[in-house]
Amino acid sequence: MRSGIRLLIASTWAMVLLGLLGGFDPSWAQQGGGGSSLTPEVLFVDFPQQIPSDGSKVFGRVGFQDTDADIALVKFDVVEATDFAPFSFNPKIEGRKEGVFEFFVFSKIAQRISLKVTLVDNAGNASFPKEFSFDAVSLIEFFRQWGSLGSGNGQFKDIGGLALDPQGNIYVTDFDNHRVQKFSPDGTLVATWGGRGAIPGRLDGPLGIAVDNQGSIYVAEAGNRRIQKFTSEGAYLLDWGTFGNDPGQFNYPTGVAVDRAGNVYVVDQTTGVIQVFSPTGTFLRRWGAGGSGDGQLSNPMDLAIDVSNNVYVADTGNHRIVNFGTDGAFLGQWGAEGSRDGQFMEPRGVAVDFEGNVYVADRGNHRIAKFSSDGKLLAQWGSAGSGQGEFLEPIDLVVNAQLVIYVADEGNHRVQVLKLKTR
Repeated sequence: MRSGIRLLIASTWAMVLLGLLGGFDPSWAQQGGGGSSLTPEVLFVDFPQQIPSDGSKVFGRVGFQDTDADIALVKFDVVEATDFAPFSFNPKIEGRKEGVFEFFVFSKIAQRISLKVTLVDNAGNASFPKEFSFDAVSLIEFFRQWGSLGSGNGQFKDIGGLALDPQGNIYVTDFDNHRVQKFSPDGTLVATWGGRGAIPGRLDGPLGIAVDNQGSIYVAEAGNRRIQKFTSEGAYLLDWGTFGNDPGQFNYPTGVAVDRAGNVYVVDQTTGVIQVFSPTGTFLRRWGAGGSGDGQLSNPMDLAIDVSNNVYVADTGNHRIVNFGTDGAFLGQWGAEGSRDGQFMEPRGVAVDFEGNVYVADRGNHRIAKFSSDGKLLAQWGSAGSGQGEFLEPIDLVVNAQLVIYVADEGNHRVQVLKLKTR
């Protein structure tokens, strides 16, 4: 125990909330009982009927009332489960006669779980237990993965971004190896190009990458402050950009995307500015500024464009997604800093599918989230780890026409391929 904090771990595979006990005497079980006028009461338990079995936290709420406002402990006992354990904590609600407090649970295996919750006050009076049940289920179908740490073929040192071409090939910017690697849909290495340098065809700190409808590849180089255009096999075509703040110049270009007309959008992490170019690099327009107000950006890292010409930006420093029109008009935003549903901790990558849904690589929460185009949370999955469907700092993702998702799992130096199950 450290500073009165006890960590309760159910098992290797199923774990639950960690609670503050505050020095409460566990001998409550021999005192009091339900039915006293001073006994606390559980009014309701609000919890989803289904949670992911991937170790991600799912929050619930308990409604309570207590005449003398001295609830000191909440206990969750197991009624039914394959691999789970009871847990308890101090909900920190002393002094409140009624209200709501939160808890969370998570499971790393698929199972049916029934729990009963009991409230205990300082005198040892215990409420009548209230039972609730839910299913922990797998939300994803895992297909494959590839990659490891290193500089060899198929290895990565700080993945920068992912792109997908019309044939289903995957392109990966390998930031610290200063190269692009191209893989077939099954993860077979097809081509590699780059190498550190500033001459045409060389790369310095490649991050964002995008593919147009003709299969040409655009790479945002943070080190050289430019965009380079290549053939699908890595042959150099052209480049544009220098260091600066004028139109066509960059401070630290991080994300690149291409619309259906072939125009190229580049987001600059340092300035928060988005610039638009023709396929040959002619400057067309720009918008944005650094900040946290509507339409402003703080350390943005990526952007994606849907079939309706909505531009979605991973506003990493502000922990949100910002939506613009292709003309720069501010359309909306969602998200806030945190680990609750719909919140982010440094969202790094963003992608869209053909249905207009938005996917976010939530780096700090080690998970992927799926939203409707207006920001309604549809699903989220993932937790910190190196197993199948687990992530360590996912930083980018792409989605193909079959809704198969490729995730740049940077902390594990790999690409994972998976699909969200239809429910």
